[in-house]
Amino acid sequence: METKSNLHALAVERPMHRLNLNLLYPLHAILHAPTLTEAGRRVRLSQSAMSHALRRLRDHFGDDLVTHSSGDQYLTPLGMALRTEVRRVMQEVEGTFNYALEFDPLTAAQTITIATPEAIEQMLLGPVLRDLSNEAPGLSVRMVPLDMEVPQRALDQGADLLLLSEDSAIDGLEILPILTDHASCMVWSGHPEFGASQETSEEQYLAARHIVPQGEVSASLAADDVGYRILKARRIWVRTTSQATLPAIVIGSDLVATGSAWLFQYYASIMPLKVITAPFPTRETVFVAQWANHRRRDPMLAWFVKRIQEQAGLLLPRSRS
Repeated sequence: METKSNLHALAVERPMHRLNLNLLYPLHAILHAPTLTEAGRRVRLSQSAMSHALRRLRDHFGDDLVTHSSGDQYLTPLGMALRTEVRRVMQEVEGTFNYALEFDPLTAAQTITIATPEAIEQMLLGPVLRDLSNEAPGLSVRMVPLDMEVPQRALDQGADLLLLSEDSAIDGLEILPILTDHASCMVWSGHPEFGASQETSEEQYLAARHIVPQGEVSASLAADDVGYRILKARRIWVRTTSQATLPAIVIGSDLVATGSAWLFQYYASIMPLKVITAPFPTRETVFVAQWANHRRRDPMLAWFVKRIQEQAGLLLPRSRS
């Protein structure tokens, strides 16, 4: 593997005036994206333009940088060594330009990439994104998956902003609390047993038929071992592919869903659904916004985070039902 001294020697051999600095953007994308096509999409270059950029970069460094085998892309040792260094340089470049950057939402033509769990995407970002057509018509938004176990992966994929639970927050990033949530139950408003109730007992809960979304983590809903035991003892009859499909399946059924109180309350405000208190102590979950320190003075991010805060403020009065 190339050492730092090797890299320094390469830099000496290949002076900066030989390299067009505009190639930093495709280089950064190539070293971090899973494919050349995805790298081109991130920097808004065509396949042919990216291929041309890669040829120039290979010529400059005297190295392939990326290779392909069985349809997969792999970084060469030099490519791996450059990955962290190029990311650092790009952060400094962006930080320099963002320092004095002004953001006018009505005229700005930028893209913001956000990584967040599905529930926040539906409930919190939905209203914010719907308002963009009037508030910031030129601002485009790209959503990327968020792995709660490895949230750093989203940053490596180009995310500008993370919305996630405080428990999963990344050390060293800017952080701002935006919402506190807890677990409740959701049933059809015409449910034969719970349709007229505001709460349910442990006995009733365990006797009911339950529906859960794929990837639900029971331990994240309960405040203590008793609650976790109750959740583990549920009779789960339906497992859905996502949280978004819960309402359509619950309506007209005797199923009980357990999850985000404020998301369920939103569903209940527009559909024949009802939110009832869970029969066990639930834990408070604080959701935060995070972004890189070098973007601290980025007015576009500041503006967008403020929109999220305002929407969260509308949810807070009914977030403890």
